[in-house]
Amino acid sequence: MRKWALGIAMALAGFALIALALVPGLFSVAPKFNELTTNFKPEMKTATLAELRADLNSLGAADQAFSTQAVPTLATALGTTPAQLSATLATQFPATSTGLQAVPTLAAQFNHVLTALTDEQANFNQADSIPTASIAPTVIPWVLVVIGVLLVACGVFTRRWWRVGVAVVIGALMVATPLALSLPGKATAADSMNTQLSPLFTAKTVASSEQSLSTMEAMSTQLTGQMLPALAQMLNMQPAQFNTYLAANFPALASGLSTLPQSMAQFKALVTAFGNSLTDYNDIKSTQFTPIVWTILATGGFVLLVGLLGAADLTRRRQSVAASPPS
Repeated sequence: MRKWALGIAMALAGFALIALALVPGLFSVAPKFNELTTNFKPEMKTATLAELRADLNSLGAADQAFSTQAVPTLATALGTTPAQLSATLATQFPATSTGLQAVPTLAAQFNHVLTALTDEQANFNQADSIPTASIAPTVIPWVLVVIGVLLVACGVFTRRWWRVGVAVVIGALMVATPLALSLPGKATAADSMNTQLSPLFTAKTVASSEQSLSTMEAMSTQLTGQMLPALAQMLNMQPAQFNTYLAANFPALASGLSTLPQSMAQFKALVTAFGNSLTDYNDIKSTQFTPIVWTILATGGFVLLVGLLGAADLTRRRQSVAASPPS
């Protein structure tokens, strides 16, 4: 190997790593990816997804119990018909009426979101640990630039035996570290997650979810603050007495009402996470992490190879000099 070949190879590898950090925009992508995973970490927990699903089921059961059981029974108690009572309630409490009518559609919409999130939970957990669970991905472009500058500097300014040592050490680390951290698998998981969740990260979908949440919140506020007290008054009951009456006669309705404030808070957190992450997702969705990781591995393998070839050449030259007869 010629004296200058190793230096040129190291410099080229260094420039390649610097380009790998700059060309895909990793200094911008990494912080946005980190912010996205941070926003969704609470929402992607198994317990949170299970609670959200249970809240949807409870809301659907409460809606069904209200329309098919409570309204007919209350209408009889009030000396009217179910249709007349429903019309009265719709006139006096339009937000509640609109929300209750929309529950089946809203439940289907959010169930679709929860199914997509549940399906990608394993991929999210892997993506969230790039490069490790305790180190943010924002360090990656800086590491690439630092290693790249080091390779260029060593390739241009150091003696040959220094180049050999640096090439072998850095090349080995560039191969071993990504493999030890399972970065190829994590990168594949991140790319798959970004692809599978793309239908959820659109302005139209987020706006629809925000509108649905607004409808549910308006329903919850008017239902608990106005309509239920009004029904209690119609029946000449105190609020506590009316709540006991509902629990005894319509347990599914009472259960749904008792968890409604907490359910609204949890769904608001989910919708907020999507809203806060929409811009970040749109900025990173075109970035493929798998090719980046394999480029790092390939560059590391190349540096290690030229370092080993350089070491072998130096060893051969020294042996040749040692074997030569003194002049």
